[in-house]
Amino acid sequence: MSHNAVFVRIKWIIVLLVTMVLDFLPVPVIGLILLYILLFRPLWFKNAVLEIYDQAGRDKRNSANDSD
Repeated sequence: MSHNAVFVRIKWIIVLLVTMVLDFLPVPVIGLILLYILLFRPLWFKNAVLEIYDQAGRDKRNSANDSD
């Protein structure tokens, strides 16, 4: 796993922890965020998923292993 992927995962874990803390308020924050993501499919969410799973980096490593 690359250094960038680890950083992105840590960043999103912190974001999720903050939203979990906010979810203790009377307004269900996580449910509203998930509803927004499901309805509007924002580009920032797609980019976050692509950063976390980084398919291009995985393909480069697999092709290097195949040549050995």
